This record gives sequence, structure tokens and C-alpha cells, in this order.
Amino acid sequence: SRKLPIWGCMSSQSKFEAFRSSVQHFLTRADFLLMALGFAYLAIYSVEVLSQPSGGVASALEVAGWLIYAAFLVDLGARIIIWLPQFRQFSGWVGFMKENWLAVIAAALPAFRAFRVLRVFIVLRGIYPYVQTRMAKVGVMVGVALPLIIYTSSLAVLEAERGSSQALITSFGDALWWSMVTVTTVGYGDTFPLTSQGRFVGAFLIFTGIGLFSTVTALIASWVLKDSATQP
Repeated sequence: SRKLPIWGCMSSQSKFEAFRSSVQHFLTRADFLLMALGFAYLAIYSVEVLSQPSGGVASALEVAGWLIYAAFLVDLGARIIIWLPQFRQFSGWVGFMKENWLAVIAAALPAFRAFRVLRVFIVLRGIYPYVQTRMAKVGVMVGVALPLIIYTSSLAVLEAERGSSQALITSFGDALWWSMVTVTTVGYGDTFPLTSQGRFVGAFLIFTGIGLFSTVTALIASWVLKDSATQP
């Protein structure tokens, strides 16, 4: 008699577990690809804002951006599949959000035009798997996350403001200066956004700056205290 394939002999539960295992294996190999796609997504957004292409170029960039965004949706879907058995309990949902909050934000918020500044989370999502140690967290926050947030916020506020007849932020240089003084909560007041989208970017920068600098200070303090405690 003809032998059935191994997959056909498996129960539904076994098939699902095998599928989950394959998905998990795929995710472990997709980290570098997601990081590259995150930076590509930011590059596309930069060209759209700074060069303001039209016609076929603009359409091609928009399609490329949506394809990259779709890849992050697939990543989130794969993570949901892995966590499905834990979703039977509330603790499973909490655990999922605790471990994958950045993937959820990267997949959800940047789709809305008013939240285009949050596209930075797509780049951060690609970097996140490489942040494991306390030293790496400090390095990423200071050396990667902060510059990315300043740069993306500059693009977003410039895009929002330059269409206003009374805009004070009309060039990328103005936008970059405003982002730096806002994220550090200095706020000289020489330039400021007038549109609602621009003010949303400002609020995002203020709270992000407070959170980032507070987190870095806490990480460094705990690092110093831990080293002091281990010394004789």
C-alpha cells in the first residue's frame, strides 16, 4: 500500500506546532532583513519630503514604502501566531505586549498620515533584536534612537509646516534646529509649528526627550551602582 506523507499522518495540533516552529525559525533569520527594510523605509520617506518627487517616481516610492510596511505587518502576524496558545489567558496578552510592543507600534501607527513621525518606530523595530545588554541599550538610545527621532521629527514637521502661508519652519535646517531644541526641552521659541500635525510632532518630541534622557540616566546610575556593589 502507498505510504502517506509524514505531514498527512500528523494531528491538527502537531501540524500547528510544526508550523509555529517554522515561523519561529523564520523570525530568527529575519532580524537583519527587518533592520535593512527599516532604514530603507526611512530613506524613502526622506526622499519624499526633501526632494518632493512627482509622477512615476512619487508613485514608485509610495508603492515601495507600502511593500516595506507590509513586511512589518507580516512580522507582527508571525509573532501573533507564535503566541496564539498563550492568548487563552490574560497573562498571555500581557506577555505578548511586553515582548512585542515595538512591533505593534511599528505596524499600527505609521499607517496614519497624521502620525508619520512615528515611522521612526519601524527603524527602531529593526534594531531592537540586537539590543540585549545594558550597555547596548545605552548605546542604542544615545547613538541611534535619539538621532533617528530628531531626524524623523525634522522630516515630519517640515512636511506638515511648509504648506502653511505663515509657517516659520520652511527648510530642513529650520526643522532640524527646532527638533534639537525641542527634544532637549530647551525650546528657544525662535521657531515653532503652527499646524496641528506640527504640534503633534512637537508633543511627541517633548515626551520622547524626557523619557529617553530619564531612561539613559537610570541605566547609567544602575550600572554604576552595580559596579560599586561588586567591588570589595
